[in-house]
Amino acid sequence: MASISRRSLLTGLVAAPFVLRAGAGRADTTNIRFSLSAPFDGSNAAFFLAQSRGWYTDAGLTCQFDMSGGAGEVVSRVASGVYDAGIGDINVMSEFDAKNPAQAIRVVYMMYFRSPLSVCTLAKSGIAKPTDLAGRKVGAAATDGAYRLFPAYVKATGLDPSGIKWDMVGLQLREAVLSRGDVDAILGFDSTMDFGLQKTGVKPEDIRFLYYADAGMDLYSNGIMVSQKLRSENPDAVKRFVAVTARAWQAAIAEPQAAIDALQKHSPLINPTLELAKLQWLIKNQLVTEESKADGLGGIRPERLAKALATLATTYNLPVALKPEDVFDPSFLPSADLRKLPI
Repeated sequence: MASISRRSLLTGLVAAPFVLRAGAGRADTTNIRFSLSAPFDGSNAAFFLAQSRGWYTDAGLTCQFDMSGGAGEVVSRVASGVYDAGIGDINVMSEFDAKNPAQAIRVVYMMYFRSPLSVCTLAKSGIAKPTDLAGRKVGAAATDGAYRLFPAYVKATGLDPSGIKWDMVGLQLREAVLSRGDVDAILGFDSTMDFGLQKTGVKPEDIRFLYYADAGMDLYSNGIMVSQKLRSENPDAVKRFVAVTARAWQAAIAEPQAAIDALQKHSPLINPTLELAKLQWLIKNQLVTEESKADGLGGIRPERLAKALATLATTYNLPVALKPEDVFDPSFLPSADLRKLPI
């Protein structure tokens, strides 16, 4: 889309959605404590774009956005009720829901239509296929979705995991241990690892990925998940939050530089060039797919999600067989104009 048409689109979005004036003149304001699935980076810039432009405030919402250590931490935060909502991996959440039905939470807006889960290594490692990981040392964060779903990857690829030596590190140290040569590979989201390695001085052409998706794991990934308490006690606030967030992502896709500028105002120490590239990667590889082009962002195709849930049930020997409606609630989706990709 040419820049002039992007500006036209954003101008139209400023006036269109009901959420923009939903909070004007309101006496009540709903506080939303929201957990991101990563540090402050390009992957969550859209939230800060909406916040900087006052869209959440206009919708009667006061939002606090906190970084986290990964999908597992997001699910724990939201399920406990300490956080009202968050963005995290629907597969990690589904495993939790099956094992903890009394605390079950739901995704209400799907963001990542292609899973970024992957094994990352360097060209010099000689790791070219999943079975090459046998006997190698792998770094991972215990709360990260890629580590939580590694047993499913093992099953899909026939890899013998018994000889793998694990180096459990935090998300902030994961790329450093690979660049230093302390491990042979790491697990995580492709863009996070790629740009994290570049920050340590690794050249992009030296980075290699083995995608879970290429092993037949056709998974959805990150989506907006909401606590039981907020969904049941204040569904209108959930609808307003989702609508503003949908609009924010439309704006970030149309004008990624504006999103990064908003992120930098919130977190001045970021590298804006790298974070812009990360956001553009995310848009190209996770958000924009044939499915999202046809259906828009936010929703899911039940047959695809059902297949993924069946894979999880087998992998984790789950106590209950989850159905799509057990993990995804479409009742909070905004109108089609807010879900449409601006490309």
